[in-house]
Order: sequence, then structure tokens, then C-alpha cells
Amino acid sequence: MPIQTINASKVIGQTLIATQNVDYFYPFSTKLGTIKKGDIIGVVYSYVFGNNNELFWMIDKGYNQFIYVKHDVNKLTLVNGKEILQDIKNQQQQQEIEQKGLLQYYLDKYLPYIIGAVVIYFALPTIKKTFTNEK
Repeated sequence: MPIQTINASKVIGQTLIATQNVDYFYPFSTKLGTIKKGDIIGVVYSYVFGNNNELFWMIDKGYNQFIYVKHDVNKLTLVNGKEILQDIKNQQQQQEIEQKGLLQYYLDKYLPYIIGAVVIYFALPTIKKTFTNEK
């Protein structure tokens, strides 16, 4: 199954959580500390690209203070990440239905299973007969 990606616009305004220890920076090259696994990092305010074209999430810590965390799918998760991915999947499905039409979409999706079931239905008596004749 292909990996689903989230557009940055879906991340802005969402709360990030550390799934592993995460270093935070200000600006990008100066490490200020580490956020422990399981802790809330904060609300994503924006994003920027660092010196090596690395993506950093700009986190609003309140009172016009910001920190930056390097994007790493193995260390970060969104509070509503599953819901966001499901929304993206639903939008993609809706677009595909609009492009193909409802009937064609469901035929493309389920026809291979229907054909497989029909083949098994007709082949099963022959297979059963073959095994019973061998005994």
C-alpha cells in the first residue's frame, strides 16, 4: 500500500507529539534542548526549510516565542493524524469517483474479486472430484 502524504497546510494548526525524543532548535542550527518521547511538542504555526533544505516545523510556544523541530516521520505524530489521513483518503476516493463515474469506480474496485469468486465457484467441484477420485 502506498504511503499517504500530508500537505503542510493540513499540518499547520495541528498539535505535534514526540513519538521518540526530539531535539528542538532556535533558529535551525542551535539546539536548545530535547522534548521527551510522548510529550506534546506544541501547535504547528508554520514551516521553513533549513540550511540543507531540511524541513523544520515552526512551533508556537506562546507569547510570540517559537521553536523549530526537524521533520521526521519516525519521531513525530499529529494528535489528529489518523483522521487527517482518512480525510485525504476520502477526498481521493471522491475525486476518483467523480473522474470515473460511480459504476466504473466500483467495477474497477470489486470486479477482480467477483471474477475470482466465480472461478472458484466453478472450479471447486472439479477440484473436489479430482481429490475424491484419487482416494
